[in-house]
Amino acid sequence: MLSGRDRDDAGISLVDLMVSMSLMSVFMAIFTTGIVQMYRTAGRAEATQVMQADLDLAFERLDDEVRYARAISLPGTDSTGAGTYVEYLNVDGATQTCTELRLRDGALQRRAWTGGATPGSTWRTLAAGVTGGTFDRTNRADQRQQLTVTMSVQFAANVPGHETSFQFTALNSDATASRTNDTVCGEGRNH
Repeated sequence: MLSGRDRDDAGISLVDLMVSMSLMSVFMAIFTTGIVQMYRTAGRAEATQVMQADLDLAFERLDDEVRYARAISLPGTDSTGAGTYVEYLNVDGATQTCTELRLRDGALQRRAWTGGATPGSTWRTLAAGVTGGTFDRTNRADQRQQLTVTMSVQFAANVPGHETSFQFTALNSDATASRTNDTVCGEGRNH
């Protein structure tokens, strides 16, 4: 017969070892799954934050431009039917600058040219990941024009889209004068 001291030195059986390893494997699988999920969530949050920062920067710049616009055109659809656009006119002394925004190919894009000239073909992307959107021009009660840009944006893969809307008021516009000219900077249309 084994004494109490001899039993303690006997070790563990193979069955005890297998049960312990199985339990440890289950706990490690749960732990690893939790860590992987945390990294995925952090990655999505970072992608969302970066995209939102890019949108904020783009709209901050647009706010500066549209705020001092003399007129905003009615939105339209480009000649391919694949995108929508809107133009606005800025005047600085004798210089007229036309700017066109378009929602096309999953992006909000911008180009500018001197009024009366042929627009260039160089588009600058202000925001990517755009899955849909609209432009809307309205006339306020004080006769100033407003431009509303509404976009659905996909921040990252496997993340639900987010709809964002920005409204800009053209403080130098006069809706009564521009009602007869709803195609300001018309040379940009269908180009």
